[in-house]
Amino acid sequence: MTKIKPPNYQFCPFCAGRLQVKDDGERERKFCPKCNWTYYPQVFTAVTALIRKKGKVLMVKRGREPFKDTWMFPGGFIEYGENPLTTLRREVKEETGLWVKKARLIDILEGKNDLRAPGNFHFLYEVAVEEGEIKTDGVENKDIGWFEARKPPKIGFASHIKIIKLLQRGI
Repeated sequence: MTKIKPPNYQFCPFCAGRLQVKDDGERERKFCPKCNWTYYPQVFTAVTALIRKKGKVLMVKRGREPFKDTWMFPGGFIEYGENPLTTLRREVKEETGLWVKKARLIDILEGKNDLRAPGNFHFLYEVAVEEGEIKTDGVENKDIGWFEARKPPKIGFASHIKIIKLLQRGI
């Protein structure tokens, strides 16, 4: 189990009442005595695409924080109304210019050093893409390129460093 703590909200998002703490039998939870709302912290979920070609992997260079100017695998947070595969297709297209042809779930990893969403889970997919010109969006990312796993660029996200280590061991 992760040791990361959820945000420390003080007020109810529905009625603005001050939150209090109660024990629900499993753990202490924040709740609003004014409207009876209970806060159940949830982790964010994201997708990560592992795209390989001729012994190299496709990565993008971040253009904004967190970890600006470091490299990562294409991916992003799952938005409301999306399932992981829908998000995977959207993010791969946005960040690489390529269309997902096939995707296979490899693992689910925990992202521990992203302050936007501590303890988030990444659905890691092996992705086959349609042939085409690679290009990144230019908004979120600055650059795109192919890298050998044994000679990776500077990576910021701990979960993406773990992916490189898995690749170096032969996944």
